[in-house]
Amino acid sequence: MLRVRRFLVFLTAILLCAMVIVFVLENLQTTHLAFLGWQTPEWPVVVFVTLAFVFGGLIGLLLSVPSRARTRVRMSGLHAEVSRFRKENEALRDSSLKTQ
Repeated sequence: MLRVRRFLVFLTAILLCAMVIVFVLENLQTTHLAFLGWQTPEWPVVVFVTLAFVFGGLIGLLLSVPSRARTRVRMSGLHAEVSRFRKENEALRDSSLKTQ
């Protein structure tokens, strides 16, 4: 099963690489962007698309930081609570064994 999974991951990576290569080769025409009076130099379309993809990913990561921090704080509190319950459980088990 692990071999099949590795093969599928490898095949997916190869297909993704092939799609990226085809995308790059089909988008080599140059263009420039204008935004609020500011213009970029003429670059291939693939550069603008790649930059948009990278910046979108970075923005997504930055927006997820507060949520991940809250989750991490909540999990550390839950780990402390579980530890406290385990100690309490052991103490109750020991006390019940002593009374028998």
